[in-house]
Amino acid sequence: MVLSALKNLYTTTFSQASSPESAILAVGNNDGKIAVFDLSGVNASRETSVGERLGGPCRIINAHSDAVYSMVSTDAFCISGTTGLVTGRRWDELQQQQSQAAWTISLECDQANFGTPEVNSLAYDPGRGLVYAACGDWRTHVGNLVASSGEDGQVLVWDPRAGREPRHKLAPHTHDQLARPHLGRFISSLDLYNDWLVCGGGPRVGIFHLRSLALTTVLPSAKSAIHATKFTRHAEGGDRGGIVIAGVLPHLCVCSMAGVVTAQLPSSSPCIYTVNVTDKPFTMMTYGGTSTKIDVCFNLNYRDHTVSLLED
Repeated sequence: MVLSALKNLYTTTFSQASSPESAILAVGNNDGKIAVFDLSGVNASRETSVGERLGGPCRIINAHSDAVYSMVSTDAFCISGTTGLVTGRRWDELQQQQSQAAWTISLECDQANFGTPEVNSLAYDPGRGLVYAACGDWRTHVGNLVASSGEDGQVLVWDPRAGREPRHKLAPHTHDQLARPHLGRFISSLDLYNDWLVCGGGPRVGIFHLRSLALTTVLPSAKSAIHATKFTRHAEGGDRGGIVIAGVLPHLCVCSMAGVVTAQLPSSSPCIYTVNVTDKPFTMMTYGGTSTKIDVCFNLNYRDHTVSLLED
């Protein structure tokens, strides 16, 4: 009972990834574990049983000795990042009891400056088949057009074909509409979609047009910090919302590109650190943070289910 209570109190979800070919969701936490869920049954029941449905993972993997700070999905692999390591596990083996990591990449250790860096964010470019890792040593291992951000408040947009200098530099905190000096200038989350960039952190969430570098929209947000900003698929079309905002909030906000809030979804976590949106094999959004629960949505209008990170 005591151990269970402590897990409920201290478990934090930092990252997620979902298989593009099946209804498998992988969730990484602060204890180095990856919880694996098969959500096919939950999805099949949504037409007749809308509401909270608690269920434990089908498997928990002791993936890393440190927190699973970041995850990303490719067609074949569930890739996770921790301190000093990036590891790939095959989606088709993830539910097997004896499955092992298919490959591991060790990052360079710079003892003179940062030591072994943590992998704070992972992104995948399916066009080039490359994985990009943004790390705690101020380095971003990149492919094509990639954006990075940090505690200094700068957003850097990189194109390695154009040399070692960033292609664009943005400082959201210098815009009066975004600045919140009492929180700071740090940028903790960003996302790219075509010619658009959305970012937030200490500053309010803003949408920037990369060709003109203009701030086009200031999105509604709480008085506290934002930890997740994400474009949904086909963000520029329709009126159902194209941007997801989450952070130190009891809910998740869905907004249009014009800044109109189209939905507020309740959250099981008082602070949300990770949001995953996918349209394969079906449309699904999952989000979590300082809780042992993950909320599941099959559209952008309401929360359908909640699953537990703890084993039954």
